[in-house]
Amino acid sequence: MRLRILVGACLIPALAVAQLPPETPLITNGAVTVTAADFEAFLLRVPEENRLEVRASSERIGKSVESVYTNRVLAEEARKLGLDQDASIRLRVKQIEESYLAFLWSERYAKEMKIPDLSARAEELYRLNKEQFREPERFNGSYLIVSTKGRTNEAALALATDLRKRAMSGEKFEDLVREYTDDPTYSRRKGRITRATAKDLEPPVAEAAFALKSPGEITPPVMGKAGYLLVQMQSRIPARTRPFEEVREAIIEQERERLAREATERRIGELKNNERTKVYDDNINKLRVEIPPSLLEQAIQGGKATLPER
Repeated sequence: MRLRILVGACLIPALAVAQLPPETPLITNGAVTVTAADFEAFLLRVPEENRLEVRASSERIGKSVESVYTNRVLAEEARKLGLDQDASIRLRVKQIEESYLAFLWSERYAKEMKIPDLSARAEELYRLNKEQFREPERFNGSYLIVSTKGRTNEAALALATDLRKRAMSGEKFEDLVREYTDDPTYSRRKGRITRATAKDLEPPVAEAAFALKSPGEITPPVMGKAGYLLVQMQSRIPARTRPFEEVREAIIEQERERLAREATERRIGELKNNERTKVYDDNINKLRVEIPPSLLEQAIQGGKATLPER
């Protein structure tokens, strides 16, 4: 079983949110009005744990209100054209409403489920999947790139070898990196390697870097995709298995989500498939149209394709 481990959770304290009366206007344009109630309804599309973040930003509030207003203005124009009277469009609007209501039902059903104490189950999952909680060895250090672009391979290797000798003779590696590196990301990364695992680095670079034993040691020039690299070690963080107490809550939360999801799916199955359900397979099959392969390919490629007469 593969477990997703949550790094951490930010607990937001319950805050009293000052709310305007629902009918308070925010934008008006003739018969079109956007109210405080519209904003509150719009917030339902935002995960509950993120709503305070939206409320704290004037910019995001403004964009939310503007989005509601834009849709309402355009919807009014659509009604003037009679688009809301088209039977297919009215059914599609109904389907959109049903989709959202279905989402709300699933969310409510999962949230109101009574989940048993999962402490013992969490310990069992930890014991059975201990490797999933193992953190690999990590490397901290600095690197310098000598590119082969504009240089022969031999010239690049010679320069990298000379820079290593200078660093080992006492010059500060950071100064050499600042002056000589051909790293295009230097302005952002400053030539630093932070908490890198072997998988984070190119294989030959990882092999050389993790072979270093002591802080200050520098690898011989290593050929990578960007050219020759020199890597200086600052520290190594040993591999470890995270203790149960450190991951207990994350395991419980993931198991709770799994149980709620499975129970919700079972209930949906019960509601969909009962003695009253009848599937008209013949009618469903009649919806299929035989399309010539050439026409189908044209449609897949984005061309305008017309269905043959039935």
